[in-house]
Amino acid sequence: MSLATDVPAPVPGTGSGPGTPAAAPVREPGLRELVGVVTQRELLVKLRDKTFIGSTIFLLLIVAVSIVLPALLDRGNPDVRLASVGDRAATVAAAAARLGALADGDTPGAAQGLAPARIQPRALPDAEAARAAVRAGTVDAALVPDAAAPGGLALVGDTALPEPLAPLVGAAAREQTLGSRLQAAGLDAAAAGAALTAAAGSTPAQHLLDPPAQDANLSLALSLAFSMLFFFASFLFGMSIAQSVVEEKQSRVVEILVAAVPVRALLAGKVAANTVLALGQTVLLGAVGMIGAGLVGQGDVLSLILRSTGWFLVFFVLGFTMLATLWAACGAVASRLEDLNATTVPMQLLLYLPFFAAVYVHDPGTLQRILSYVPFTAPLAMPQRLMTGDAAWWEALISAAIVVVTAVGVVGIATRLYERNVLRTAGRVPWREAWNA
Repeated sequence: MSLATDVPAPVPGTGSGPGTPAAAPVREPGLRELVGVVTQRELLVKLRDKTFIGSTIFLLLIVAVSIVLPALLDRGNPDVRLASVGDRAATVAAAAARLGALADGDTPGAAQGLAPARIQPRALPDAEAARAAVRAGTVDAALVPDAAAPGGLALVGDTALPEPLAPLVGAAAREQTLGSRLQAAGLDAAAAGAALTAAAGSTPAQHLLDPPAQDANLSLALSLAFSMLFFFASFLFGMSIAQSVVEEKQSRVVEILVAAVPVRALLAGKVAANTVLALGQTVLLGAVGMIGAGLVGQGDVLSLILRSTGWFLVFFVLGFTMLATLWAACGAVASRLEDLNATTVPMQLLLYLPFFAAVYVHDPGTLQRILSYVPFTAPLAMPQRLMTGDAAWWEALISAAIVVVTAVGVVGIATRLYERNVLRTAGRVPWREAWNA
């Protein structure tokens, strides 16, 4: 009896017969490729989301209106309350009010390049009373005798002078000086020449009681706008990350995803996709703001945005990435969407406290300097200091390095929480249990 068994003949083309080359082994995709796949999936899902598209359009409209509307409103004739001290100041103030009214339309005032304004003159007894009224805000400016130039006048404001006031007062002062000289000296050529010479140098000097630094008000407003962009982007996209994690847990989709890719790749892809979307939305909002500023002739706003956007985007990416992983961890310890009200409380504190600190501590000083080096407030405080000229470039590098080091530690903590809890669906996991799982 033979123990030999029949061996089936090899099927041609199967590579199982002798002499046939073996099939090349299938290469397993690397971690970077898997992260790219997850990132692409998250981007496609988000870009098809009608809520995301609608909110982006809504934000774009808000930015456009906030820049264009004030410029359109400023085209009306502003009301200016002007105090005066002495007879000559009162005469010049009255003449400025007349020129402001004439400057509207096809009039001699408009032909001189004067802007229209409704000036309301108000006589006060002395210069101290006029300065007190300016500080109190009961008048917008005051025209007082200039102690540095006997017989001259000085136009006094608080932090700034109303935009059309100085040219109108200057033209009125020249007109008053010319009229006085012509009446005193007669109408011959020599007298007329002397009158014109005196008129050319009779524009009142301008003094501010509390002069701001160059572009200080505009820089502060723009830095606060950047802070609001960071706050809303971090909150809206962060909550979206947490909700996405919980929805995948509820639908058991996460079990399929984890079977296909490592948990760490899933987390990295979510964070990368939302960082790209948040950054793209922020850049788009900034571009609309710059286009709007250019169209309405606000060149100072446009130039400041161009100078300041670079550092803001650097700190935006660092800060958002640091917080995004924590938002994913908040979603991982929840089992239902209702649980997010409790699990996201720490993240909301990490957003609200730095935001309000950046809003209320905006004056240069020791406290703002400290906040610009604290990791969770640095993405807001350091761009503020850079825009107002209170920080050097090397300070920004040190602050960014501190944020990077902190972000590495935070990402490690969030990754551990996410990996150990993303598959737990029995209920909301307490933070201590989530850490020790």
